[in-house]
Amino acid sequence: MLAWCLSTLPLQGLQAQCDSLDFSILCQDGAAVNDAIFACGFDCIFAGDLNACFSSCIAAAIPTMSTGCVGCFAEQSTCAQDNCFFVCGFGSAADCEACILANCQAQFEDCAGIVDLDGDGENVICDCDDGDASIFPGAPGTASGLDNNCDGLISFEELACLLDLTGDFFVSVADVLVVLADFGCLVDCGADLDGDGAVTVSDVLQMLGGFGEGC
Repeated sequence: MLAWCLSTLPLQGLQAQCDSLDFSILCQDGAAVNDAIFACGFDCIFAGDLNACFSSCIAAAIPTMSTGCVGCFAEQSTCAQDNCFFVCGFGSAADCEACILANCQAQFEDCAGIVDLDGDGENVICDCDDGDASIFPGAPGTASGLDNNCDGLISFEELACLLDLTGDFFVSVADVLVVLADFGCLVDCGADLDGDGAVTVSDVLQMLGGFGEGC
């Protein structure tokens, strides 16, 4: 009967009851959370104290969710019952979701602290850095050495290509020749790949190890 929806409405208050662990749960297990809310909505529909019943039900179904965040969902359920009881009870799931979105979503997001501070189209739930618009789920690599797509890994596309000495975004013979031309350098070496201050066999081997890779 109940559904929760995630949009990018601005934060209207300072409650922010959901923490980073809650957002991780919502991002990784959103379907499970939605199922729990749906089930608790039916279980508590005729409860004398809907808020208390729903809070208890959700806390049991998702024990790792913080009390504050559970409270936000409980408030949303009360709002849904007050505004969408007949739509959700006798209408379609789409109509129910639309009713909750129109009447209860802004209040819920305000309570939970769901925002998109960097304006990249991804709110704080799954955005691993909501202060940088170049970092969001599915973002392309920027060769800056950062996890731009929030998958917990730094891919080759996201890692700056140290071996591309010619700037053509490919480790080729041209780059090998640059290292060989600088071989034996001891001061201010442009081809010092291992950071030891000199261009030695170690730098040649490092270049050969990445030969043929794209950047």
